[in-house]
Amino acid sequence: MNFDIGSNFYRNAHGSIELDGMLQFSFENNRRYNEIMLKGMVFDQHGTLAARISENTLSLNIRGEYEMVCEASVVKLLHRGKQEVLLEVRFLDKEHVQIQKARLFTGRGHPFEVLPDMWRIADKSHSGESVDCAGEPVKLT
Repeated sequence: MNFDIGSNFYRNAHGSIELDGMLQFSFENNRRYNEIMLKGMVFDQHGTLAARISENTLSLNIRGEYEMVCEASVVKLLHRGKQEVLLEVRFLDKEHVQIQKARLFTGRGHPFEVLPDMWRIADKSHSGESVDCAGEPVKLT
């Protein structure tokens, strides 16, 4: 799979993304619907599991603070109280995923942010990179 994350391009990746050394998101083709589906974990600022995403829906929402919105080729995770978009994933085709917006925490409790021109974990940012993952997950650290 190929991933656009901010202004960074990751090609030939296994269908998953590791943040801060931990698997946090994966993408699989659902044969029944012939669509790519998002699976993932949402953590709070302490690194505690707050929600789980399975097949583009919330399968666990511990404090009830999140909601998912699914449109034709876009999946969004929203903070219910603020109506703030915390994650926006676009499925460009069956092998290409784009993340241009994210404002989450890693499993280690570090802030993770994606903007159109970069991504950042804690105080480390990356912009304009092109990486061949050689069949491995995308590793953002």
